[in-house]
Amino acid sequence: MGVGPEVARRLDLPFVGSVVVPSAIVGAATEGSEGAEGLAADERGDSVVRRLIVAAARMPGIIGVAMPQPSIGMSEEERFKAENEAGMAQLLATTGAVIRGRGGAAFLGDDPRCFHVRLDGPLERRIRQAMRIEGIGEAEARRRQAETDRVRSLYLRRFYDRDASDPTMYHLMLDSTVVPLSVCSDLIAIAAQAARAARGGAPGPSG
Repeated sequence: MGVGPEVARRLDLPFVGSVVVPSAIVGAATEGSEGAEGLAADERGDSVVRRLIVAAARMPGIIGVAMPQPSIGMSEEERFKAENEAGMAQLLATTGAVIRGRGGAAFLGDDPRCFHVRLDGPLERRIRQAMRIEGIGEAEARRRQAETDRVRSLYLRRFYDRDASDPTMYHLMLDSTVVPLSVCSDLIAIAAQAARAARGGAPGPSG
């Protein structure tokens, strides 16, 4: 069981994972974007995000919560963002949830009911960890890591003008390549419960 689902189990909350866009689509969206001529870096990034959003928006169940209608006149980008945010807001107002990704730390920000977490570590250690946990080779681990880091960075920059590595977005940051994942789950659950008791809000770790 991953850290997110385990924290959700310990806090007795639903778990909502990242938006999963098939790898082939990510590859097609990002292919050639680094070397595109005549485009500034931000423009290339926007182009990649737009293509990923179009793909994700056409997939069912972005977050499992219906977006308030109507969404007439919205672009696919706007609809995707609105549906994702409406889903997170509804979860926060009802059951609470442990949310992985989706820009939750940027969108929910300083809401006192939230507790934001970032698991990270040096690139080479993250790659070795992925090889060990997922049983994949180094080339595949590097490809997946680069893909994940790039999509996360572009998503937050495009929609929220935030840097994914900005420590001010998080209440707790852990190097999960050194701290065992089971201990990360322990620490996050304990910290979220302590923050809840101190602030009087419902626990809802996101990261």
